[in-house]
Amino acid sequence: MLSSALYHYPIVRYRSNGVELWNPIHRKWFKNRPEERIRLRVIEYLLQECQLSHNRIGPEFTVDLANQTKGRIDLVCFDMNYQAHCLVECKQVNVPLNEQVAQQIAKYHLSLPSPYLLVTNGRVDAWFQRTSKGIVYLESLPDEYKSTREVDRDVQYWVDRGFVYPYIPASLHDLVCTVCSRLYVDLQSPPIYLDFDDIPSEFMLENYYLISSVGDEEPQTRIAFAMNGKGNTQSLDVILSENGVSTKLLKIDLLALFNQESEHATLYSETGQRQVDITSMSPLDDEQWMSQLGEFLMKA
Repeated sequence: MLSSALYHYPIVRYRSNGVELWNPIHRKWFKNRPEERIRLRVIEYLLQECQLSHNRIGPEFTVDLANQTKGRIDLVCFDMNYQAHCLVECKQVNVPLNEQVAQQIAKYHLSLPSPYLLVTNGRVDAWFQRTSKGIVYLESLPDEYKSTREVDRDVQYWVDRGFVYPYIPASLHDLVCTVCSRLYVDLQSPPIYLDFDDIPSEFMLENYYLISSVGDEEPQTRIAFAMNGKGNTQSLDVILSENGVSTKLLKIDLLALFNQESEHATLYSETGQRQVDITSMSPLDDEQWMSQLGEFLMKA
């Protein structure tokens, strides 16, 4: 089934050496690693939608295994009596949830029995339950881990997660929240975290993107959209990818666009960079901005 953590994102901060992720259970900052992102997204879901207490979630829980070895479970959820209730194994998003992964968490379960097991790669969840007949696969979420409340995603929520510039003017709060909701709470197309080896690091483009496919013919063409609160302004980044290679980047300064400055958007391509005018397809006042910006980038 689709992961419950699909629309949850870790709290971040930016340092000269990269991005760090906040773990609300350990109350510490960690390096921005793929499995850490998945673990924190699951924690966000458990805290915000299931309303589990911080004290009932144990990240990186150590257990004794056979042959006098030790294992580390990504997450353990405890019941009200602080007995293990659910073991969670987190994998990178591109790791399939196959039998090998299931055997790994089953090995942990022998040392720390629990009523439920969850294996997730952040996009797909596989839930299992211990029964008198053994471990069985579940077709739906256990009642104990179903959402019990809707998350309040106000402007501070998006600031904390790096999508919105911390000093965004109050007059833009509603607008940036609307754009973020469209990109990051889209039930039809879950966002994907992207790294860019072929793009200079100073662009700070590593982010969660909403990706749209364009056309059915090869080479495969995709448009990726992300809100970016890094640096000293608020940008909307739009990337054109052709046959798996990023070929164009449109970086829109939403603050400059809001202030009606002429230099509000820069187009980067293999031929160099130039200022462009995207006023007519601005997300500030045009509901069709996503499709229009995508078409513009393909033709530019």
